[in-house]
Amino acid sequence: MRLVAQITRGLFLTDAKHSLFGRLWQLFLRFTWELPQTLIGWIYSVTRALVGQVDRVDAFGGITFVTKKVFKYSMGVSLGTFVDLWAAPWMLGEGSRYVLGNQICMHEFGHTIDSQRFGWTYLFIIGLPSLMSAHKGDHNVFWTEIRANRHAKRYFSKYYSIAWNESGYPTENYA
Repeated sequence: MRLVAQITRGLFLTDAKHSLFGRLWQLFLRFTWELPQTLIGWIYSVTRALVGQVDRVDAFGGITFVTKKVFKYSMGVSLGTFVDLWAAPWMLGEGSRYVLGNQICMHEFGHTIDSQRFGWTYLFIIGLPSLMSAHKGDHNVFWTEIRANRHAKRYFSKYYSIAWNESGYPTENYA
C-alpha cells in the first residue's frame, strides 16, 4: 500500500522549477486539460503496484516514475504525470539521481511535456502513434520519439546543464 500512496501523491506534485503561479497552473491543467491521460496513467500505475509489478516510485520535476526492474530491456510509457518504466538492473540512483542518470527517464519526461501541450488530444496525436511505432520497429527514429528527445534536451540542458549529442541523447550519465 505504500507504493500506491506514493503513486497517488504524484497526482499533486508540481515542478519546483516553476513559479508559484506556474505550479498552480500545472496542477489545474493536470485535472482539466490533461485529465484523460492523467486518470489512465494513475489507474495503470496503481494497478501495476497492486499486482506486484512495481519495485520503486520516484518523483522528479512534478512527474512520478513508477519502475519495475527487469533483466532483458528498458522501456517506458508516459501517461499524463505518470511514467511507467521497465528498467534494466543497472539503472541506479534515487529520486533526481535516478532520472538524471538514465536517458530513458529523461526521454519519457519529454513525453510528459507533450502531454501538457496536447491535453485531451495527447493519446491520439502522440500516444497511439508512438505505441504503433514501437510495434513496427522504427520507434527510435519515429517523430514522436524525436520530439520527446527535443523536449527533454531543452528542459535538462536549461535546468541541469546536461549536454546532448547530435543523435538527440545525453552525452553521459549525470547521476
